[in-house]
Amino acid sequence: MDNCRLRILSKHDQGFISMPEGQNIIHLCFNNILINFSKEDFIMFRKIVKDIYADNSPVAFPDGRERILLNSPYSGINFSFNHFEMAELVRSLDEAFYMERIYSFLQ
Repeated sequence: MDNCRLRILSKHDQGFISMPEGQNIIHLCFNNILINFSKEDFIMFRKIVKDIYADNSPVAFPDGRERILLNSPYSGINFSFNHFEMAELVRSLDEAFYMERIYSFLQ
């Protein structure tokens, strides 16, 4: 992330979602994941995550824990979340989406 002033769209124990003022970039920092999106890609990512969460098809891992998988566009790179983490991610994505909309109306 550069030295631009960041507008926090969502913040919680798992991380934050922010947007540099005057830019079309949204930063998602969640646990040990940091992803940068354009606004359009963020909206698409939010929809994909919400669809996966609604489907709620956890996979049993070798350690016996059930995790929800989020595939990336890159072969071999996938993210796994327990139910609580996925619920927090969805909540954060929703909050950030609505906060970005509010800020855009205020400008």
